[in-house]
Amino acid sequence: MDAFEAEYGTVTLTIEDRLAHVEFNRPETLNSLTHEMFADLVDAGRFVEARDDVAAVVLTGKGAGFCSGLDMSEFTKMAGGQAELPEAREGVGPAKALAQQAVFVWQQVEAPVIAAVQKVAFGGGLQIALGADLRVAQPDAKLSMMEINWGIVPDMCGTQLLPRVVGAGNAKRMIFTGEMVTGQRAYEMGLVEELAQDANARALELGRELAGKSRSALAQAKMLVDLSGRASLSDAFAAEQRAIRSLIGGEEQAEAVRKRMQELGKG
Repeated sequence: MDAFEAEYGTVTLTIEDRLAHVEFNRPETLNSLTHEMFADLVDAGRFVEARDDVAAVVLTGKGAGFCSGLDMSEFTKMAGGQAELPEAREGVGPAKALAQQAVFVWQQVEAPVIAAVQKVAFGGGLQIALGADLRVAQPDAKLSMMEINWGIVPDMCGTQLLPRVVGAGNAKRMIFTGEMVTGQRAYEMGLVEELAQDANARALELGRELAGKSRSALAQAKMLVDLSGRASLSDAFAAEQRAIRSLIGGEEQAEAVRKRMQELGKG
């Protein structure tokens, strides 16, 4: 087992059997977001990104809920122009603001990232879930892009990531109205990929399943799918061929073949 010590203590991270479990650690406020939590999330993501022994990542919230969005105290800081907030990190791709980095860092992690939406994912909490590759939610969970109700817009990559998941029309509706949708409705929209009464347990189960597969193949698969719609077909097809050539005959591929043959009773 390996562990990560967050500077502000708002996030915990453990690694076991190639699965990284990142848990938001502010249960008393349904894991509401502060600038300190943004910093801890970025640092946790970069820690995982640098590891070559992590094949899957699961994001969960400690306690009853995933994340209730921006903490009310942060609005006071905005109004008062409070200084000495944690600074944005370097090397998080196109994301330059710290809050954006807390989302985009999970897109940079090579391994698949799964978010477990338990009870609530409001505002910034939903945007963090959008930074993951897969989302598991409780059927009666509540999800919302509610920034419009505070006279602002989603500013944690949400305006760019949400349309890629649910389409421009559904994204505009959620952002314009600030409406709240259930996990069931989110599943019907394609906002979440799976429903489970215990989203945390199911996300960890799925994470363990993925962690047992070839890390290199998972990383290449994530990279290739993320190219869809962003690269020309010519470039994407060429990337597929580079990926398959890099995988065939490798140690992980040979192990995957041996494992699969045993499962089929032919090993």
